[in-house]
Amino acid sequence: MDPNQEQQLPQNPYPPQQPYPPQQVPQQYAPQPPQQPMQQPAPLNPVQQDPAPLPKPLNPQPDKLHPMVVLQPGERVVATLKRHPFGIISLYFSGVVAILIIIVLAFVLLPKLMNQYDFGSATSMVYAGLGIAVLGMMVVLAVATTIYWQNEWVITTDSITQISQNSLFNRQVSQLSMDNLEDVTVDQNGILPHMFNFGNLKVETAGERSKFVFIYCPRPNEYARQILQIHEQFLEDRRNIQNRP
Repeated sequence: MDPNQEQQLPQNPYPPQQPYPPQQVPQQYAPQPPQQPMQQPAPLNPVQQDPAPLPKPLNPQPDKLHPMVVLQPGERVVATLKRHPFGIISLYFSGVVAILIIIVLAFVLLPKLMNQYDFGSATSMVYAGLGIAVLGMMVVLAVATTIYWQNEWVITTDSITQISQNSLFNRQVSQLSMDNLEDVTVDQNGILPHMFNFGNLKVETAGERSKFVFIYCPRPNEYARQILQIHEQFLEDRRNIQNRP
């Protein structure tokens, strides 16, 4: 063999091995990424509820108070009392009955009497007198209605003001402080006051029997309860002021 001739090595019968593919690990055994710590659910905000509304006054405040009602600083009107319509309705009923009696006299009984006794020229005067009586009755009803509705109570956080209209030209205004109030009484006598829910509301003081009486008061029990609550609140506010250092 020629030493200068490069020796031919035999070829490797075994080809080089390819690297093994990565082993497929089942998903259930595959390493899981580190889990994030479980976040606590945010606390649920409580349902925002509107505060309980203050009790509404039994009667809305008037747009214009009586000139004799003077409010002190911090004083507010709680309710105004007007008489129950039953009183004026009963007055109207009496007036209508009187007018019907006059009409029956004018058109039923009076002609028979005139024909029997022959009044002659006095007939027209009799009818004129009856017409004046009916007109006068209507005027009386109108005046009574005005006087009836002008009676009222104005209840505030500090006092009760009573406006008593006795006639067209007779008015009396009185005021009672909540500090002097001792007792509240309701009188409902009979079937009609209980059916239509009205009665007499009386307020008394410590010294003497009070003249604060409101007749034909609508819902008297509710107003009496409200006056007592205002009185208790007035006394509590007074104690809190006195106990302040």
